[in-house]
Order: sequence, then C-alpha cells, then structure tokens
Amino acid sequence: MIRVRRAEVADVAAVREVGLKTWPVAYDGLVSPEFITDGLAQWWSPESVQRGIENGIALVAVDDEQVVGMVGLGRQEDHWVMWKLYVLPEHQGKGIGKALLDGAIAALPAGTPQLLLDVLVGNEQAIGFYRKHGFVVPSNPPDRDLGVDLMWMSLDLQGT
Repeated sequence: MIRVRRAEVADVAAVREVGLKTWPVAYDGLVSPEFITDGLAQWWSPESVQRGIENGIALVAVDDEQVVGMVGLGRQEDHWVMWKLYVLPEHQGKGIGKALLDGAIAALPAGTPQLLLDVLVGNEQAIGFYRKHGFVVPSNPPDRDLGVDLMWMSLDLQGT
C-alpha cells in the first residue's frame, strides 16, 4: 500500500536515491550524458536534497517503508513551483506519480492560485502525464527564462 507523507531530513539518502536511479532512465536519449551527470551533482547532492526538505515542501511515496517516489516544491517569485516529481522506474505506472501530485497540491497554502513546473521540451512522457492531470502552458509564467530546452506548465488551482 502506497503512503504519501512529508519528507524528513532522515529521508535525504532515500530521496537522493530516487533521483540517482530515475534521472538516467528518464532523460536517456533526451539530453547529453554530461547534462545527467551535472544535474545529479547539482540537484541531487545530499546538501541540495536536504535544503529542499528543510526549505520547501517535500513529500515521499513509501511502499512498505521503502521510498519509491518524491515530489519537491518551492517558491519562484510569487509562484509555487514543482521542481521535482520522480518515481523509481520499477514503480512507475502504478498511480504513485498521481498520488504524489495530489499530495503536493494538498500541501500548498490555502488560496494558492496555480502550481507551476518546468519540463524538458522533448520529454513527451512527462508532458503527457502533466497534461493528463490538467497542466497547460501558463498565461503568466515567472520571469525566469528557461531557454529553449525547458518550458513552463501550470495547473489552475482556483477550481480545485
């Protein structure tokens, strides 16, 4: 039975393991091996994972005490952004990503108008997942320029 709960500092190693195992699979053929290596070093280091748990909203999906997925949210200007949503490859397709997304939305402060995320333009699997769950190209994204490889998507939370 999958359970979604708030991540704790004690979960740093398990959360990091989700990234280390998922990133190479998720981005294989979409980005260079150097991008994967650099991203793992920058965004999945123990310090970076701990900072996300302590300063943002971080949730984990647990199956029989094993962390099998995670979601991380933080602030960008006046927006809440979902920076990470990953499920271990062998656990994908079982509703864990949806459970994490639902948990993330529920953890946002009351009255949050929208949830943003950035996604790799060529990552059709991720884009399809987000579209299936109501995400669209936003009308008012943050000023942060994502370049040509990433795009913003948003979920309107006013009607939810």
